[in-house]
Amino acid sequence: MRRWQWAVAVASAMGVTACSPSGAGGGPVRATPPSVAPSPSVRTVAPGHACLIPHGTEGGRDHGLVSVGSHPSGVVAVWFPGMNQRPCRAALTRGNAEVARRLAKDIRAAPKWPSGAFNCPSDDRRGARLYFQRSGSALADLVDLRLSGCRGVDAPGRSPRWMTERLFRDLSSIEPAPWRPR
Repeated sequence: MRRWQWAVAVASAMGVTACSPSGAGGGPVRATPPSVAPSPSVRTVAPGHACLIPHGTEGGRDHGLVSVGSHPSGVVAVWFPGMNQRPCRAALTRGNAEVARRLAKDIRAAPKWPSGAFNCPSDDRRGARLYFQRSGSALADLVDLRLSGCRGVDAPGRSPRWMTERLFRDLSSIEPAPWRPR
């Protein structure tokens, strides 16, 4: 093989790998669920303290709408407090296959995030990160939920969906006890 042919072959292979991350093309984004909730950081902000736990998904190229598989075997949820919530801590809960399937169905039925300008309520960064587990796999389908402000459904590299009231209500079956979204 000539040097330039080899270079083209290597570049093509690398391009396929770089452009084909797990979940590309509109399928679910895959991630490993945590076994414990992340630790918060409390930042002093006059006149009080802000409760901050990094969460949420940031931009990037969109490859279809947020998606979740239709037959999850369970769900792990990490709940992120609002900026001034006391106590300042994340919580981890789990749901069985029935709960996971109901939430996955709600997410797939949620409409695409609307375009245009609109006003949102105050956003204190309350949210939840859901990991929809699959039998026989260490990886799970990842979805981030914004539970305050303009409530939405996100995943890395995907176009967001609007959070429906049904999805918001169905989350209550796995929300931790004293943590309550408003």
